[in-house]
Amino acid sequence: MSAEHFLEIQGLKKHFEAGRPALFSRDVQKVHAVDGVDFTLRRSEVIALVGESGCGKSTLALLLMGLEDPTSGMVKFEGQDITHLNDYERKDLRRKIQMVFQDPYESLNPTQTIEEIVTEPLMVHGFANVPDRRERVVKAMEDAGLKPADVYMSRYPHELSGGQRQRVVIAAALVLEPEIILADEPVSMLDVSIRAEVINLLAELRITRQIAVIFITHDLGSVGFFADRVAVMYLGRIVEIGTMLEVLENPQHPYTKALISVIPVPNPRLRHERIILKGETPNPINVPSGCRFHPRCPVAIESCKASDPPNVTLSKTHQAACLLLVK
Repeated sequence: MSAEHFLEIQGLKKHFEAGRPALFSRDVQKVHAVDGVDFTLRRSEVIALVGESGCGKSTLALLLMGLEDPTSGMVKFEGQDITHLNDYERKDLRRKIQMVFQDPYESLNPTQTIEEIVTEPLMVHGFANVPDRRERVVKAMEDAGLKPADVYMSRYPHELSGGQRQRVVIAAALVLEPEIILADEPVSMLDVSIRAEVINLLAELRITRQIAVIFITHDLGSVGFFADRVAVMYLGRIVEIGTMLEVLENPQHPYTKALISVIPVPNPRLRHERIILKGETPNPINVPSGCRFHPRCPVAIESCKASDPPNVTLSKTHQAACLLLVK
């Protein structure tokens, strides 16, 4: 593994048992939530993980946090296999990899003040008596845009706006000085006017604190200026990955093209023809044979029903899994 690739995911899978199809059946149905994911993350890099609801993005984040155990595959952090750690080892890892969830209000204890909320991670991780504890709390809050920190310390979550609450969640992650932030749809619950502020904040933090970010979203348009690379996920797998410019300007997978076609543009003259996919995302219990996208693909050919497409290398940084790219 390259020294730059300090997080590496290899063949990661997570299958959940979903009961039996019939009362006396011996077969156990399984949800293929994450079904063979490979990618790497460099220091201070931002990767946007994009896809429709139910494609496995959030489950992948839980696997990386150690909140779910994988069915198979491996995750390495700084060269160490972290796939199966004990509770003590996992606690140390969670200090380095922090998560920001979708709904800031649900993430916060309504009975705690903002100071108590941001201080709590230090208490949990054994930093209760460090001499600079309050200084670290103040810095985390102000780095998260809660300035001056003293104005917010004694307030409660219900006294803040949605954007301010999300900044509190980010501050609680920053106080442990993490190396990676997993941001799971962190702006989807916010007003449009506030979303850009939170995204800009994460963009600043990756520079000022040298933090890598995995930004999970269903909205490819919201991260166009922010991410270094984008990984497009469909039904448990990454179907295309590349630099943001490569994916936005030269998408190769039909699913990626469909996602890009519905991104709103301010100038009607630059609007592309929308690609409307057929039907709904298939049930991950019954993953289609061959290419899992073929039932909805507007350009599918007969062989797509039988052959699982390999990853085709389009450039040093750009790959896509589509039979139409195989030469």
